[in-house]
Amino acid sequence: MFTKMLFMRFFLLIFFLNLSFGLGAQSLRAYERAGDAAFKQHDYSAAAEYYNTVLQREARNSEVLWKYAESTRMFNAYEEAERAYKRIGSLSKFEYTYPLLEFRLGEISRSKGDYDQAIEHFNRFLDAKSRSSEEYREVATQQIEACEMAKNLKAEPNAVVVTRLGKEVNSPYSDFAPLQVGDTLFFSSYRFDRKRDFSKPKRKITKVLMSVKGGRAKEPGRGFPAMDTAHIAHTALAPEGRYLFFTKCNNISAGEIRCELWLTVLDRRFRWLPPVRLPEPVNMKGFTSTHPSVGYDSLYGGPMLYFVSDRPGGKGKLDIWSVPLDTIFFCSCNLPVPGKKIGRMPPFDEPINVETLNTEDNDISPFFHGPSQRLYFSNDSRAGMGGYDIFSSNLEVKGFTEPENAGAGLNSSYNDLYLTLNRDGRNGYLSSNRPGSFYLDPKNKACCNDIYSFTLPEPPPPIPADTMSRIVEKTPEPPVQVPTTPIAPEPPKLVDFVGLPLYFDNDEPDKRTRRTSTAKTYGETAEAYLARQSEYADRFSERLRNAEKDTAEVWVNDFFENEVRRGYDRLNELCDLLLRRLEQGEKIEVLIKGFTSPRAQSDYNLALGKRRISSVRNHFEGYNEGVLLTYIKSGMLSIQETSFGETTARSGISDNLNDERNSIYHPNAARERRVEIVQIRQN
Repeated sequence: MFTKMLFMRFFLLIFFLNLSFGLGAQSLRAYERAGDAAFKQHDYSAAAEYYNTVLQREARNSEVLWKYAESTRMFNAYEEAERAYKRIGSLSKFEYTYPLLEFRLGEISRSKGDYDQAIEHFNRFLDAKSRSSEEYREVATQQIEACEMAKNLKAEPNAVVVTRLGKEVNSPYSDFAPLQVGDTLFFSSYRFDRKRDFSKPKRKITKVLMSVKGGRAKEPGRGFPAMDTAHIAHTALAPEGRYLFFTKCNNISAGEIRCELWLTVLDRRFRWLPPVRLPEPVNMKGFTSTHPSVGYDSLYGGPMLYFVSDRPGGKGKLDIWSVPLDTIFFCSCNLPVPGKKIGRMPPFDEPINVETLNTEDNDISPFFHGPSQRLYFSNDSRAGMGGYDIFSSNLEVKGFTEPENAGAGLNSSYNDLYLTLNRDGRNGYLSSNRPGSFYLDPKNKACCNDIYSFTLPEPPPPIPADTMSRIVEKTPEPPVQVPTTPIAPEPPKLVDFVGLPLYFDNDEPDKRTRRTSTAKTYGETAEAYLARQSEYADRFSERLRNAEKDTAEVWVNDFFENEVRRGYDRLNELCDLLLRRLEQGEKIEVLIKGFTSPRAQSDYNLALGKRRISSVRNHFEGYNEGVLLTYIKSGMLSIQETSFGETTARSGISDNLNDERNSIYHPNAARERRVEIVQIRQN
């Protein structure tokens, strides 16, 4: 009997072990399928995460390792991709199983600027016994030629001075499309959380920011085109300075974005008018139109809009197109009067493909420099240093000349894009993910673009005197005034404030108490919190060095400027709007929730969440010497509150009391210490 029972226990043990292994294998296959789906949607970062989860358990799975290498390569994590490819080479007879391995290693070496190593890899690929497609063998031969050219470009004497802008402008996310207007630098930044997005982590959107006289970047102000659900980017001003072109872009899938060109105008009182979409044929349904640039074209005798599109009739993927603009875009005489909407725009001609500049691959980010009649752009396939290189072409009587590589300095082996040049022809800006840029993850050092300034050793070659005289005579000077805080033409809507987060310092308000209310207002706590911004940056970065230290400081400063300070400002805007609506007789209910980070016990955090709600209620009651208090007492304005404490804090937030860096000063922990306005109801 005993032997029989022992046998049964042994049998059950084996059964459950096999079952658990089977379930584990099924789970890993599910992660692999999820990675395949993300890769198909061009969401390469997510795909790499899924494949990496499988590799944690199956480190020698060369098939998944190949997929992981391909994914990391596709979002420019070159060092991680190189490690993965080399690991494959040590696990299998890759010449037969993975015939493109040497080719991929060659691509990565070229991207990293190691041209001799790249040539070795491409030659080994060509010499391999496996039968690779003739297409790849032809490309490998072209890549060897490109590497030889890159070596020559790199060896040429070059006096270009290129400097990465500091933490006032750049962030660990992509910062790009710089445009200097007077003493103000406009640029686009992919650092903002998408509102009302329940993804984990939240998806990002792009907004336009500005830096005045090298100061910390901020949003241009109310009235400037901005959305919380779509990307706003790529500003271009007509030389007169009052007509601003930009792109509004939406995610079609995880890895595909489709853009349209829009226009806004400054009226005679320097207020941004509600933007309008450019009509057909500039925008084309089902295709992207993006990267606008405007300049005076001496051959046409007027303003020309250059932009990028994948529409039919081009040479390849993304091409550069041009379309002449009506002279209204150079004249203040036709500006709308204050308060009026943009009138009917003049008709647009059919855009023309700028064939001399375009290739079968991607030709993007055009910039037309009026004084020199020279167009700059970036391309990812012409012979150059690797990645996207910057090229330029002169506009002459017969059209644009054959593009020339801008050379080392402006170009690197990484992606170099969005060059803009000041009127002096020597100073300008570009975007690049070259080494030295801020990055989110040490494994992903080539992820994100930063903005760099540059100074050329001398101006571009002069154009003919007769042409120059016409250009100087007709090209307007840059605008003298560009408002930095334009007034909104229309008041915001209450729904715009749903989801607004308001952030708190650790254990504030009122430290070390279990009271559920406070006498402080949110404004008092926010101002004290903002005063500790430098301390937070120092404490979060104190153990780090070099680029990692810079990145940590940027994270903290970005959080304070674009989340804490912006939330405080937006709360006051909401109070203004509530007052206007209440004065019109509306009855309004505001629902707010309180959250905490998980450093203390649950019951303590619940009380802390309630104190935070109490401070926000006090802010409403005390706003502008109590103008809202009468409406609160009468029930016209109702503040409903609920606290969730730490129970909804995201996983991975440190609760270690001895680890203050991660449990207090880490921006992710700081984001948990908040109150959110979750609903606004109007009766």
